[in-house]
Amino acid sequence: MALLDGLDLTDPCLVWPRLQEAYYKLLAGETEVRVRFREREVELGRANLQLLDREIQKLKAACERKQGRRSRYAIRAGFNPRGPGA
Repeated sequence: MALLDGLDLTDPCLVWPRLQEAYYKLLAGETEVRVRFREREVELGRANLQLLDREIQKLKAACERKQGRRSRYAIRAGFNPRGPGA
């Protein structure tokens, strides 16, 4: 059984926790985790960790927006709002 079976994949608040679970399984040493997206089944491996983490962050932010909460972002060192060389 794949991690996303039976979920409403249009709801980011339901999807990101399951993808987070897959991410943690891969970090714990599993070689691959099977995830089903609609009709397609995908096997995620350790090589996909950064991509998977980015997708989780996007889904979390979408969930927060859906619930009326704002995501917080930190300004990184060297941030220049006018662009480089300004």
